[in-house]
Amino acid sequence: MNSKKANWAFLITIIGYFGMVIVIGMFFPFVADNLVLANLVCEVVVVLPVLIFALVSKEKLTSFLGFHRIKFRSVLMIGLFTFLSMPVLSLLNLFTQFWVKNEIADTLSTQQENIPFALMYLSVGIIAPVFEEIVCRGGYYRSYCKSGSTFKAMILSAIIFALIHMNFNQAAYAFIMGIFAVLLVEATGSLWASVLYHGFINGSQVILLYGVMSESIDSYGEEMAIAPELLMVAIGVYVIFTAVTLPLAWAVLMWIGRVEGRSQILSDIWTKRKQKKDKMVTLPFLLAVSICLIVMTGLIGFILEQFIKLVLMRLPS
Repeated sequence: MNSKKANWAFLITIIGYFGMVIVIGMFFPFVADNLVLANLVCEVVVVLPVLIFALVSKEKLTSFLGFHRIKFRSVLMIGLFTFLSMPVLSLLNLFTQFWVKNEIADTLSTQQENIPFALMYLSVGIIAPVFEEIVCRGGYYRSYCKSGSTFKAMILSAIIFALIHMNFNQAAYAFIMGIFAVLLVEATGSLWASVLYHGFINGSQVILLYGVMSESIDSYGEEMAIAPELLMVAIGVYVIFTAVTLPLAWAVLMWIGRVEGRSQILSDIWTKRKQKKDKMVTLPFLLAVSICLIVMTGLIGFILEQFIKLVLMRLPS
């Protein structure tokens, strides 16, 4: 599976996603009202095109996706890396709230009362990380690596990871998460590293949700969605945190690379950027990105409205 097939898989995924949204909205509204069911359907829609294209390309899925064993010490350090990387993710989350709402706070807080903790953790903290890492750091990243430089593959897979969240709030920090996840995969040589990283982040949000909201039903939303007048203060605090923790996170990443014997491979991401094989960005990729941006900016409603008006104008009176 190369970049051209990956780009077609991405476009088919986006089209399939919106088709699924329409079908669920029209015929299965109970799915849309249940976060766990809706999340499961979304993850299946996202992962299927990549797996189908990989199988058609006669890839051996385990080796293609990169599920290899990693050392227990590395697992512990991935946990530390997660902790140290979270301030920069929180900083981006806060920064986007000048323009858009906190999607995680808004979504999870409305569902918490109806879903048991174990089920929510399974959905958000396990299923989503496994499926999304198979897709983004497995299928897409590995495919782009076959067609071009590791650096470009990292950027493109991070863009896809950001866009499949379909909102600017999550997309901002998901892009950086995508970069970090690739670095962990290259530091360990295993997709399990990014699955763990993704799972630690998502799982911590679920724990925070249920821990804080056990005190008050509105406290999680208040905690995560900061008032505009306090955003600058919060951003200033997280800038300081990030300045301290990000270099430490990088040191932990380098330590993992040395332990796994992959320091040179990790270094090559930044030094070998001019490698060219195939064209990595093709028309299907650009179309998929355009569709995502149209939806995320809210232009889809305007376009559909104009289309309906045009159709009605052409109907015989």
